[in-house]
Amino acid sequence: MGAWGHLFDENDDAADWLADFEDSPNWATVDEALAVTQANYIEAPNASNALAAAEVVAAGLGKASSRLEAGITEWASAHSTDAASRRVQAVAALTAIRDNSELQELWQEAEEYADWQTSVNETLSRL
Repeated sequence: MGAWGHLFDENDDAADWLADFEDSPNWATVDEALAVTQANYIEAPNASNALAAAEVVAAGLGKASSRLEAGITEWASAHSTDAASRRVQAVAALTAIRDNSELQELWQEAEEYADWQTSVNETLSRL
């Protein structure tokens, strides 16, 4: 059984994305993950990756989650101008995921739906 939790790094898809990103950080990977807003329907794995990518953007804006690996935070902080140029896209992606995605539907069926919404809103507040 895979990992599943309401925080951005508590599921397998996001954890794998973050591990790969830490090995080879680049903005193209973040851009690809945040491009979920271009889809008609945002599937859960893509939504999870976008949540993690938004955390990279927040870190670049100087508002990193304490749950984000230090290496990612340092890299993003060193590229703050690039992070700032992705802020609007990150906000759009998180809003779409929170309001209308497969991940939102899955959480809506769970007891922790409010916790998940709070987690997404907390990330949004740091963007």
